[in-house]
This record gives sequence, C-alpha cells and structure tokens, in this order.
Amino acid sequence: MKRHTKPKTQDEGALAEVPDSPDAGEAASIDSKRDAVRVVSISKSYGRHRHRVEALHAVTTSFANDTLTAIMGLSGCGKSTLLQCAAGLDRPTAGRAYIGETDITKLSRRRLSVLRRQHVGFVFQSLNLVPTLSVADNIALPLRLDGRHVHRRRVGEVAELVGIADQLRRMPDTLSGGQRQRVALARALITEPEVIFADEPTAALDPYIADAVLGLLRRAVDELHQTVVLVTHAPTVAAWADRVLLMDRGQIVGARETSDPAELTEELRRLGEAKAAAECVSS
Repeated sequence: MKRHTKPKTQDEGALAEVPDSPDAGEAASIDSKRDAVRVVSISKSYGRHRHRVEALHAVTTSFANDTLTAIMGLSGCGKSTLLQCAAGLDRPTAGRAYIGETDITKLSRRRLSVLRRQHVGFVFQSLNLVPTLSVADNIALPLRLDGRHVHRRRVGEVAELVGIADQLRRMPDTLSGGQRQRVALARALITEPEVIFADEPTAALDPYIADAVLGLLRRAVDELHQTVVLVTHAPTVAAWADRVLLMDRGQIVGARETSDPAELTEELRRLGEAKAAAECVSS
C-alpha cells in the first residue's frame, strides 16, 4: 500500500501545559520530521551485587515515523525491557530515551504521564481493560483520564475502524479474546498518538485472529500514519513489519528488512545456538 507523508500543523503535537506545575517547561514539542522514538546508549539493570541482572547493555536505536518496527528475540533477551524504557514505562539505569525531541528520561513523573496520555498508545498481551466499564467507556478512557471531552461519534468511528462498532455496549468479559484485543487497539488509537507500543499483542490469539489484529496495526501505519513498535518472539508476527530488530542478551545484534518468516526463523535458530554455546562456555 502506498505511503503518504502525515500532514501536521505548526502547533499539532505540542504538549499541553499543566497549570501550576513547577516543571511544566520540561517537555518540548514532538517534532514530526524526525524519528518518532529513539534511545541512546540505554542500559537497564535489576537487583544489586551478586543478584544484579543486566537486561539492556548500551542500546542505541531509533524508530522512524510512519513505520512498523518489530523487536524480536529469544525469551529473556531484553526486548520487552527495551520497549518499556522507550515508552517511558520504566526508567533506564543509564542513557537517554526520546519521544520526538523530548528526552523522557528527564521528565518528572507527572510530565511523563501527560506525555504518554497525549502522544503514546499501548497494546499489551494482558490488555488491561477495565471489567466494570463498557467497551465504549474502555475505548474512551484515555481521553477521560486526560480531561478531554469524549465525543460518542469519535468513539464510534474508532470502533468501526477496528471492527467492533456493534459491541460498544457490551462488557469486556462477554467478548472473545480477539474482540478484547480490538478494544485495546481502539483505546490506543482514540488519542491519535504519535506512536503505538505493542508487547506480544497476539500471543494469546489463534493464528486467524492474530492476523486480523496485525492487519489492523498495519493499517494504522499505512493509512493513519501511526508509528508502531512491536515486541514479539514469533517470526510470523515480525514479518508484518517494515524493519525487524534482532536482540540477544540485552543488545541489538542485527536489523533486517524482510517479510520472509523462514529467514527470521533461521535468525532465531542462530541466536539460540549462539546462546547455548555461550552458556556452555560460562558453565
């Protein structure tokens, strides 16, 4: 599908000021002409002393506007940690993470929360839908949390886009897994974010439903000009991406522009063999 450049007005994407906030000037505006997200020499460790675990080691990479990038690797390679640090859900131990031109590692918790609400969407395997809210209210939740007026027409448009317009009055526990994932995607899209972060969004779905969800993420990039950063361990999922980053033991060890699952499967096999060999040496 042919791509188009996303039009932006001069003021579009600027962070809204928070009245009476002592750090209101911390966040700069999002610059649509640059990468949507980038990380510079970020490291992340957990624990202390003998129990210290290095999840990321000086990772530097970027995610271009209007693209779908998959981060792929074996279990425990650091791919989810990279996503969480890039999205501002976790703070790196060292290094910098930027959303647009905003260094999110310098933001206070309050300003970081504002930035995420206004500029970032999330789709996770766990979904985190509110069981006591209807589908419509779950979709509108990010707008309400940000203090914005909720237009029913807008909720209906987003629901129509992801194929759940006839489910708006239902409760999450009455939906199938695929329908709940579509609700989560609609919730991510409702604020028209600059970037959507998705962590294993199809792991619990059967292949047919997974393809439908991935098709919606692909549409978000190609038609709505979103930027999607997707974490997966599955080559068939990564094959939907424009670019695949391969991770191993907390580092990016390669980047591929391929839609061939067989090639990506071979890459994982090589990573598995290298990991096994390294573990044998260390033991």
